[in-house]
Amino acid sequence: MPIILEAVEHKEEGCGCHSHEAAETIEAPVAVEEFDGAEMNYEHSEKDETKFLSKKQVEKLKNSRYAMVGSHSAVQICSWNKKAIKQEGVCYKQKFYGIECANCAQMSPSVLWCNENCVFCWRPMEWMRNVNLEDVEVDAPAKIISGTIVQRQKLLSGFGGLTSINKERYEKSKMPTHWAVSLSGEPTLYPKICELIAEIKSLPETKSVFLVTNAQKTDVFEKMATNKKYLPTQLYVSLDAPNEEMFKKINRSVLQDGWQRLANSMRVISNLETRKVVRVTLMKSINDDEANLQAWSDLVWTMKPEFLEIKSYMHIGDSRSRLSRDNMPTFDEIKAWSEKFAAISGYVCKDFSRPSRIMLLVRPDLKEKNTKLEFARKEMGLNGDGIDF
Repeated sequence: MPIILEAVEHKEEGCGCHSHEAAETIEAPVAVEEFDGAEMNYEHSEKDETKFLSKKQVEKLKNSRYAMVGSHSAVQICSWNKKAIKQEGVCYKQKFYGIECANCAQMSPSVLWCNENCVFCWRPMEWMRNVNLEDVEVDAPAKIISGTIVQRQKLLSGFGGLTSINKERYEKSKMPTHWAVSLSGEPTLYPKICELIAEIKSLPETKSVFLVTNAQKTDVFEKMATNKKYLPTQLYVSLDAPNEEMFKKINRSVLQDGWQRLANSMRVISNLETRKVVRVTLMKSINDDEANLQAWSDLVWTMKPEFLEIKSYMHIGDSRSRLSRDNMPTFDEIKAWSEKFAAISGYVCKDFSRPSRIMLLVRPDLKEKNTKLEFARKEMGLNGDGIDF
């Protein structure tokens, strides 16, 4: 039975209060508890973590093994981070780009704030009724950074008792060298996101900072263009639809002009002096129609990213209430689609990760260059040109 996607009705801009019934639920859908946006009607306290979020929201995050940082941020240890510490494998970002997976801080400065309600999101996006952090007193970047380090160390504390653990590797993992600003929510909604990036980069241990965004706030990228300190090492834009009609059904921005904002941001980002990635989450029978390959190509070329990641939707978390397991492509299907996209766009298939069901493509003028970050190439003793700014 196919999934039926419907665009949501927009309320007044900025309210973020619209229905999540955009996808027909099948296969014994997972129950998702919803909040209506009237957060002040729920029980709060003077503690940081429930200053803006309700106790029930915080409880759900903690049950999902997030650690709250201040009043609107959070950190989590991902499965690959755990595997890397135990020397059982590394994530595709280390394979592709050379980041240090064991020392990765996966965090968000706006854990339950998002201006899109993507149908494939495995986070609890039905709880993300706030879309504005500009009218409140937000935590300072320094508080978020120090809190993230402390809370992450607490989450890692159990590894110290494992007899099989490499103690030196474990101790080193306590201080992040890589920051993935992407965990949950939309990080650019944090009004001081540029300053946060600059402060993370200033830490002596930091080697790389990746930011993942839905590119709905063009002004953030315009600000990044004014100061190189504001630029992440690698900037990801999530692109999940080849046209406006599908964007409204898949990404479901709370903003009427969401598609135009995305296009405007991509044009601004194309000129930023940092490594840029377009990430496509492919969903079987939803956005993988090969008839749209040229439209995908035209859209990607508006940003001219150095890299393109084409990855499979994963049928996990809260997305199970909206999509079917049948919507999850296999790695072979991701590979086949990527090769067809490459033939039309000119982008070149460069690398892959079968466990993560992802393909890495590079812009054709960069096909002979190494994709790993400069620090990683130096540490690994790799010769030849990289993709550096």
